[in-house]
Amino acid sequence: MNYNNLERRIVILILLLIAVTTFGTLGYYFIEGWPLFDCLYMTVLTITTTGYREVGELSAAGRVLSMFLMVFGVGLFLYSIDAVIPVLIERRSERWKKLLEKISNHVIVCGYGKMGMEISKEFSKDKVVVIDLDPNKVTIARENGFLAVQGDATEEEVLEKAGVRRARCLVVCMERDSANAFAVMVAKDMNPEIFTISVLRTPASEKKLRRVGVDMLLSPYRDAAKKVAVAVQRPTAADFIEIIGRQGTLMLEKIVLRNNEFAGKSLRDTNLRKLTGCIVVAIERNGEVIFPDPDTVLKLEDVLYVLGKEGNLGKLEKLVAKASQSSR
Repeated sequence: MNYNNLERRIVILILLLIAVTTFGTLGYYFIEGWPLFDCLYMTVLTITTTGYREVGELSAAGRVLSMFLMVFGVGLFLYSIDAVIPVLIERRSERWKKLLEKISNHVIVCGYGKMGMEISKEFSKDKVVVIDLDPNKVTIARENGFLAVQGDATEEEVLEKAGVRRARCLVVCMERDSANAFAVMVAKDMNPEIFTISVLRTPASEKKLRRVGVDMLLSPYRDAAKKVAVAVQRPTAADFIEIIGRQGTLMLEKIVLRNNEFAGKSLRDTNLRKLTGCIVVAIERNGEVIFPDPDTVLKLEDVLYVLGKEGNLGKLEKLVAKASQSSR
């Protein structure tokens, strides 16, 4: 779209509107002899087809002027609206497009229903892209401050617009599990490193979703039932989890050890707690879960379950999750 030509056309339309308004105002002033403000008011009423009563009794010449304004002025006014609104919509669309092209390390939420809305609220607005087939839900998502793409999340083109190749996570919570499964499969094909989470709608679809390689499967009913059981059997643990979730100060992260500098050293010798402020609460090794003490020796490919603040967890991940130069 040539914005220079459009801007020139808009300026011409504005000048024409000003000219017609001035012509009508002066026309009523000289023909009817009304005050200038009343003449301007009458002109605007006529051009905008508002339909309020006339300022005063019109003479024959005044009615001729009104008919001219009704035909020419109203047509020009409506044409101006028709010309300007599409430009504004197009520019807003271009703005969304540029923001989508720049975003990275973000979360893509497929489906902006009740679940999708709640999930989106948990992240920073500049790190979420919503995908939904319903244009009304896309509008709501944008009004709520999120970047949003209208389309089918199972299509490569739509996922490409949402920046799936640069995203850190894909959350699928659409109404049908089959659509969720297909969206995960397509996203994994486009970005094998993306972390995928699916909200299970029906228990019968669990195998289907696991088969396509979803990294985490959440069942609202099952997870709620487990939380109730923990609240009844271990109320102290439930309170601790609730405090962490409510305040957002502590997070539990899963990190794979790939740095040779820490492999073969005990937790005490790595000094990870002092370096990052994080605590290793468990280690998964060869399918076995180890609750470490300071003398526990780390090995490459150990899965560390770490508790800490979000910023500190990022520091720890940079230290241990990336292979060192000597291991390449």
